[in-house]
Amino acid sequence: MRPLVAVRRATPFDGRFHERHVLFWPLAPAVRALGDPADFPPVEALDRVFGDGRTGDRGVRFVAASPRRRRGAPLDADALYDGRIALRGEIPTRSGCWHDLMNALVWGTFPRAKRALHARQHAAITARLPPGAVALLPRSPELDALALIDEGGVVVLADDADEARARLRVKTDGGGLRGLVGSGRARTLVFGHAIYESLALGVTPGVVAAVVLPDGHAEAHPVRAADEALARALVDRDRFVSPRELTRVDVRDVQPAAV
Repeated sequence: MRPLVAVRRATPFDGRFHERHVLFWPLAPAVRALGDPADFPPVEALDRVFGDGRTGDRGVRFVAASPRRRRGAPLDADALYDGRIALRGEIPTRSGCWHDLMNALVWGTFPRAKRALHARQHAAITARLPPGAVALLPRSPELDALALIDEGGVVVLADDADEARARLRVKTDGGGLRGLVGSGRARTLVFGHAIYESLALGVTPGVVAAVVLPDGHAEAHPVRAADEALARALVDRDRFVSPRELTRVDVRDVQPAAV
């Protein structure tokens, strides 16, 4: 298999990418909001992913990514990627990039959770950045966990979150994620934009990790329930302090939630 970056560069835009896999269903409204473009939508058009009724949720806008920082220049946490989102509501985005397009669609689908995640990452980076630093320190376990959620997270909304976490450690046919979903005790949705990118490009996602959350609003639409539950969990600084809190799962065991 070619590295993902090579596949990304070699794959032309196809406006029907979301039809390649059933797990794209949460992104469907955001995809439709972009219309039927013949090529990658320009950065200035990506605000449409929020839809007519979502303007109150967003508080952010997509902007063209800045040129790379000059090597050796002092770092300013407020001017880094997460800082621009948290403080200015600006999401730096590369034009013509599969990865950034999937990120935009996830923003349009889970705006509360994305805001909470990048605010948390900005706070964690700021706390670890010494004055005058010219390079970031290696990522902390907390930042590793947050990056894993952002890129490879699958939300598992469970009737009993503790039981669900225990069952995810079981790898037999009657346990694990497949058994949990099959029993009707959980709903699953892809959150991580790197998973969506892999599905769009026809490659197996590198990392898929389950984020188990209580399904406190089982009657609510699963996308809204997942967005709100994940946002609440991310605000809790006692959660997601290490990747060990997340369980690796197989994307083939993720099933579309009933809506």
